[in-house]
Amino acid sequence: MGPSPDEIYEMDLQARVRRNARDSYQIGVFGLKGGVGKTAVTVALGSALSRVRGDRILAIDADPDGGNLADRAGRQSAATVSDLLSDKELSRYNDIRAYTSMNAANLEVLSSEEYSAARREFNDDDWKAAVGVVSRYYNLVLADCGAGLFTPSSRGVLSTVSGMVIVASASIDGARQAAVTMDWLRQNGYQDLLGRSCVVINHVTPGKTNIDVEDLVQQFERHVAPGRVVVLPWDKHIAAGTEIQLDLLSKTFQRRILELAASLSDDFDRLERR
Repeated sequence: MGPSPDEIYEMDLQARVRRNARDSYQIGVFGLKGGVGKTAVTVALGSALSRVRGDRILAIDADPDGGNLADRAGRQSAATVSDLLSDKELSRYNDIRAYTSMNAANLEVLSSEEYSAARREFNDDDWKAAVGVVSRYYNLVLADCGAGLFTPSSRGVLSTVSGMVIVASASIDGARQAAVTMDWLRQNGYQDLLGRSCVVINHVTPGKTNIDVEDLVQQFERHVAPGRVVVLPWDKHIAAGTEIQLDLLSKTFQRRILELAASLSDDFDRLERR
């Protein structure tokens, strides 16, 4: 009988995700406030990209306040981005791999320095130095950013990324913060980057929301292309706060993340890159 329409749609999404990326393509995951699920989205997105593509993909914890990306992805190494930057003998992929953790989907993660032990916060120079090294060995690099756009680390990420994910909670406040983010990008010279952005409306709590999500999608689609606003359902596996495993996410969540990955992948071969 052949594949069903849903199976054909899934295969089309995967074909889009496998699109060839020019050089090393960098994607920043942003949100104006904490608690909207940026780290969970980074891990799920990176895992989906890695599983479908099969090439080297790295997620870097760019949160200056000591994020928990490595813990949510499955920490295997105690090394941090500071350790990587202090190593002056990095000349092969295996040299980088010594500092990363890898999850079951083969997504690699580079941890931030422990907040209590950090001598200073992660900044724009650190980000640029890190991507200057790792971009030679990874096809895709994701940045899990801290809250806000005004920290030195966020400005550093904005200066290099070619794609962006704006994460907002499914709430009135979350919608307002996402709208502020898009307005700021438009008014500060990032119009092209906004054109390569996706918006994630994330249900971080179970039950009904205080906002009409369908209306919110329509509002955001005035600023980004149709299909680039993705609504993620609440997921009990993510809510548990433990290591995120792609196979334990709900089927709906997995499909939405694959749609997000496909939308971002549509830009991989566009010429107007940073």
